[in-house]
Amino acid sequence: MEERMDGLRVEIGVAADDADLAILDLYRWLRQDPDVRDHAELNLGPPRAGDGTMGAVEVIDLVLGQGFAAVNLALACAAWRAARPAAPAITLTANGTSITVRGNCDDATLQRIVAALHSASAEVPPSPDAAGPRRPGSEPEGEPEAAPGSA
Repeated sequence: MEERMDGLRVEIGVAADDADLAILDLYRWLRQDPDVRDHAELNLGPPRAGDGTMGAVEVIDLVLGQGFAAVNLALACAAWRAARPAAPAITLTANGTSITVRGNCDDATLQRIVAALHSASAEVPPSPDAAGPRRPGSEPEGEPEAAPGSA
C-alpha cells in the first residue's frame, strides 16, 4: 500500500557544473510526468541557505497534493537522472530531512528516497480541518483498539 504525501513541501536541488540548466531540465521533466503534473504543485524558487545544493542557482519547490505517493516522485527523479548522459546529484529536502542521490538510482536508492519522504511527512502536523476542530486536551493518546469481530 502506498503512503500518501498530501501537503508535504519538497525542495529539489541539483549539484552540477550546469546546475541552472539541469534544474530547468528536471523542472520540465517533472511537469511532463502525468503523476507529478496531476498531483503536485511545481514552482521554481531560489535555494535556501545551507540547503545542500552546492551552488545551484534555483531549486524546484514542490508541494505534493492529494493522492500523490512518494514513490511517484522517486521514480520521476530516477527516470530523469537515467535519461541524462552524466546524471548530476540531486538533493530532496522536506521538513528538514534531506537525501542526496548520486550514482545509480537502483531499487535501494528509490527505497531510501521514499523512506526519507515518509519520515518528513510524519513530521508534518495534520491540517486542523482534516479531522474537524479539536479542543485542547482532547488529543487521542494512542491508536484506537479494534472492536471485537472487526477486521
